[in-house]
Amino acid sequence: MCLIDRNVFPQTVLTGAVVQRLPGDPEQPNTKWLPSTGVFSKVLHFDVGVLYEYEYSTSMAVAPISVDFGDVRLTTTEAVIQVHSLWKNPQNQEEQLLNIKIQDLKLTPSSSDTTKPLAVDEKTGGFAHIKNAFIVHIHSGKILGVFDTSKDNTVSLNFKRGLASLFQIQTSSGVMMEDDATGRCQVSYHPLKDEIIKVKDYESCEKSITDITFSDQILRVSSAGSSKTVFTMEGRHIKSVTSKELRSVVLDEQTTVGIHISSRQLLRLLSTKSGDNKEAQGELQEVLYSFKGSHVNYTLHAIPAVRQSALSGYPVSSILDHLTSNGMNVSQLTTTKAFLQLSESLSTMEKNDILNILKKSDKKMLPILIDAAAAASTPAALDAVVSYMDIADPKTAPLLEKFLYACAFSSQPSPHLISVVSHILSVSRQTHEIALIVLGTVIRKMCSANMCKLQEVEDAKKLILKGLSASKEETELKSHLLALKSALLPDTVPVLLQYIDQSKSLSSIVLSALHEFPPQHITKEVKEHVREIFAQKKKSFSAPVRVAAAQLLLTQDPLYTDVREVILRITKEKPEVSKFLTAKIMSMLQSENPARNIILNVLKDSKLNNYFHLGRVGCSSSYTGLIAETKDTITSYDFDFLFSETGALKQSNSHFSTQSRAGSLHSLQVSLELGGFDSLFGTEPAEEAEEEELMAGMSAVFLGVQIQPIIFFQGYGDLMSKYFSAAEGPMNILSGNILVLKQRQSLILQSGLQTQVFFHGGLSVDVSADLEFSLFGQEAKSSVKNEFSIVVSARAEVEIPHTSTAAETIADINSSIGFVTTVNFSDTPMQYCLQLIREPLLYRERMSTQVMTRNRRKTSQQRRKWTIPGEETALHRDNSKMCRHLI
Repeated sequence: MCLIDRNVFPQTVLTGAVVQRLPGDPEQPNTKWLPSTGVFSKVLHFDVGVLYEYEYSTSMAVAPISVDFGDVRLTTTEAVIQVHSLWKNPQNQEEQLLNIKIQDLKLTPSSSDTTKPLAVDEKTGGFAHIKNAFIVHIHSGKILGVFDTSKDNTVSLNFKRGLASLFQIQTSSGVMMEDDATGRCQVSYHPLKDEIIKVKDYESCEKSITDITFSDQILRVSSAGSSKTVFTMEGRHIKSVTSKELRSVVLDEQTTVGIHISSRQLLRLLSTKSGDNKEAQGELQEVLYSFKGSHVNYTLHAIPAVRQSALSGYPVSSILDHLTSNGMNVSQLTTTKAFLQLSESLSTMEKNDILNILKKSDKKMLPILIDAAAAASTPAALDAVVSYMDIADPKTAPLLEKFLYACAFSSQPSPHLISVVSHILSVSRQTHEIALIVLGTVIRKMCSANMCKLQEVEDAKKLILKGLSASKEETELKSHLLALKSALLPDTVPVLLQYIDQSKSLSSIVLSALHEFPPQHITKEVKEHVREIFAQKKKSFSAPVRVAAAQLLLTQDPLYTDVREVILRITKEKPEVSKFLTAKIMSMLQSENPARNIILNVLKDSKLNNYFHLGRVGCSSSYTGLIAETKDTITSYDFDFLFSETGALKQSNSHFSTQSRAGSLHSLQVSLELGGFDSLFGTEPAEEAEEEELMAGMSAVFLGVQIQPIIFFQGYGDLMSKYFSAAEGPMNILSGNILVLKQRQSLILQSGLQTQVFFHGGLSVDVSADLEFSLFGQEAKSSVKNEFSIVVSARAEVEIPHTSTAAETIADINSSIGFVTTVNFSDTPMQYCLQLIREPLLYRERMSTQVMTRNRRKTSQQRRKWTIPGEETALHRDNSKMCRHLI
């Protein structure tokens, strides 16, 4: 990108023919905003009766973002251009119609290729009518229209638009919005000696309608560009133009995955000579009307040519055969690649074809086919799965649950998708709770995609609210509240508040739902309810509920009075609650939390900021730290642990997130809830809000999707039954394949040439949880393991007559992360150890470029891979000491 010194080129704004200086620019006495040298005279002009002949070439190279352009093949198109004035406005010499003709068009596939240049004519595919002259309407250096006979040939017309853009020039310094082949962008002009420099600001460009991005992608893609055009002038005539353009499209989370494109246009005056060309006479409209029969008026904006997707589908049978021969492991790379291929293939198929595949496939292949159909999210794919399964039959519940979760992770929310989920909800009783949660998730995604007012969304919302009001049992209430939490609709906040002071489980769901809303929806009424819970003004609440209320006051648009009240109450709370609140305050001070400055202001009061007030003793804790940091991402964790007064773990919350330039990605949240353990090892204080039943349960949110809560055991009898039944292995929380990225983008270059860019990404994941409890060893161990593999590809394709070029980067990652909590009850206070264990991470990247010229193909590849050793993250100094003692 060209950097311009403001002291050399004062920034201005051009509005029509009037040039205005931007605020902050220095005064320029006696300045009329003309070039400082006497070389330029007004604007571009072509003399009557003179034929201008130019040499024109445009070259382009496309490569993986990690590959230098010097290592890739360059495609160059050359031609001779003839220009003469067709009409000139008698009242305004700056308005002209130019006749432009392209001759001797040739293509050189590569600068290093020994092949002779290939001639391009009307018979060459894509360049029909290329040699037909076209007309450009220019006024004060601006292109107002392009008139051409290429009615049905987008490629030829775009090439002419790119050429015409080079005749667009201003001779005065300034900044303006300008149209060219790429669209409408802000440009700045800078006269310097005998040159004029034009720099385009791509960040200001109006969004192209050719960008096709699904609304709820997990991974994100960013594009950037720079352009510098140098005009060399002789008076009012163009002597030469050199335009250089760089474009790039990269994955935000891993910027080595992407494509970059280099393009150059060169226009050089060969000769001027007298011609027999006569200028048309009359008014502009009369002249333009005379061309009406043969020429069509087009804007300068290029239009993408429709081409076959690079992500063309593979035969489904071949994919399944390959998967069968290599073995299918949910979290392995082979499975992820097969899933991406299947989702692309199914997206182009009809319902009956997909249904036949489901009926004929091996039962072991059904889960990945269901994931792929949901990822495709076409009405045909969704209906085929529903038709295949008898959703009223309890035996189909496992596959139906998988399908529902796959719908929740769909990046393509649609009215048809929400209708499918609503239908399953109304028919299947076995999957009722999951269907409710998924319905809420799809509603949220629809609203995020500006489809909230659709009738299907309104009907689904009413379905949840009606079910909530009719629910009597707590299990039913919990399911509907989790659905509202997943939907995250601002107008349901008053409904949530009706259940905020109910039982412990309902209050916890409501508070966690409110925590997910943007701060503007946490109204005074909401905060008043939350304050009442924390202060227990009307009734008593359990410690986990009160702690959740305090955290909401501290994080959601925190007020000075609320922060002070929380800190003030530390000495009035029981030891474990006060210890947790102190730990949370200290953790927030070490982060970029919005409450940080408010906390610092509150702690200016020496009555609060002292060892007596903040020096709490207990097992409860809260802290934040880094898991990994790269040049593109920061992965961090937040851990909260609340213990009872007798030292038993009551609740743990673990939150893992990744921060990139695209924003924050909440990858996994796990909440472990334990109750009644004090009765095994001690006596709960009489002041406790309610007597708790012995239980252990877990709730998880994966990539923003609420997973159905699981119960390890409930009641002493259930604990003993499962303890002696020797259950086999961990409990599966989530297992499947998710489409994390799918984007197609047509990049139009300044030359008018088109590059199609495709991003495709899949995630295979297997999340499991386990709880081991030893009465004899007086120890409990909970574990959550996340095995995963990710495959992401970036591909660019360019098609020019006689040749096609493709560049591709494919990256894949395979690893697993485990989180283990060990609690020993044999001593007082109880001891616990936290372990965050990451297995070795394998990263591989393959970069390739391919050039096809007629029947000749040349391919180059580069590969690189590395393994990041596994490690156990050092979470906290005190925790490390405890782990050495227990393990």
